[in-house]
Amino acid sequence: ATMERMLEKIKILDYETSFCTKHHTMPFSRTTFAMPAKNPSVQFQNFLDLTSWLAAEATGDPETFRIDKFDDPNTSVNKMMLALRNLGFSLDFPVAKLKQGHGEATCNVLDFLADKALEARSFTWSAPLHEDAPELEEAEVDEEADLGEIEDEVGVVEEEEVMFTERVADAEVHDVINNEAREMIDGTIDPLQWKTEMERVGPRLKSKPWSLEKEWRSHIEQTKEHEKKIQETLPTAQVHMQNMSTQIQEAVEKMRTREQTMNSEFDGLRAGYEQLRDELKIVETKCSATRTNVNDLTNQMTTVEEANNELKETMNSREISATDTSPLVDIKRALQTIRGDVQTFELQIGVIGHTLMQAKLRQRQAKLANREDGEVSKNDDEEYDYDDESGYGGGQD
Repeated sequence: ATMERMLEKIKILDYETSFCTKHHTMPFSRTTFAMPAKNPSVQFQNFLDLTSWLAAEATGDPETFRIDKFDDPNTSVNKMMLALRNLGFSLDFPVAKLKQGHGEATCNVLDFLADKALEARSFTWSAPLHEDAPELEEAEVDEEADLGEIEDEVGVVEEEEVMFTERVADAEVHDVINNEAREMIDGTIDPLQWKTEMERVGPRLKSKPWSLEKEWRSHIEQTKEHEKKIQETLPTAQVHMQNMSTQIQEAVEKMRTREQTMNSEFDGLRAGYEQLRDELKIVETKCSATRTNVNDLTNQMTTVEEANNELKETMNSREISATDTSPLVDIKRALQTIRGDVQTFELQIGVIGHTLMQAKLRQRQAKLANREDGEVSKNDDEEYDYDDESGYGGGQD
């Protein structure tokens, strides 16, 4: 019923032109949002699009509820509820029902927005016009009548109405034909296309048979029987319910008394348990502190052991260096090398001194030869350095 009302309201808003053409959708039926669809995602998207359009029509602002294609269903529903609260919608159902895209909650939201859109357009419903008709006498209903007879009568009435309608239509057609040029009417319909269209539209034209179970006349007797049975069984049921209520109250009272007794009996044990629990907490605290101290001492002991090992390694290296005679051997070898070098130097000095003495002797002989010629003076004799001979001799010693 809510879906039908909403559908009529959006028809007044001309949604087929303003909404369906823009979103490339077919016009909605009476069950579009009332029942689950074969494609739930398309149904939910149509619900969001229609809600956004109605919110824009109601407020005149397209930004009231704008749909973002990257939003997930939860975000879209939360935005919708925010816009509905701003419009004064009272939420009396879980928000998760709107994610289904169908159901009573969905229809209520659309109906509310349709009312707001009509109010924005200043639309008012006109009062119905009733013609003055004579009062009709209501036929007496035979409650024991056979339902089969009622169904037959309804069928006969429907057939009479159809026949009357067909006769009126035939009369109108004949009038039109008489007014026209009475020309021959040639059929331009393709039989194959006609058959295809009939196969397509035929299943939609089938209507369900009218069920008499929904007729109030068939339920009135059952309602009276149920009321009679309820009135008959109500006193007995009330007595049983009162007895059950009394028994339940007695059982609850016994349970309360037993609970109090158990609490009083176990108060001492509970106090002892709490005391032991406090002592256990104290012992656990001490144990934790002791464990921390042990860890600290262990770390200190590890540090001392490492220092001791380093000291031992230093002492061992010094002992090894003290007992090692290799440096003395190296020194002796160096001294021997130096002595050999000294002897070599002395020999070289002697050779050089001998060479120098020979050069002096040759020079002296040359001077003596020049003296014989009378060209050598006394000073030439003094040029000879006798210290060289003495030095050479000392070197030889």
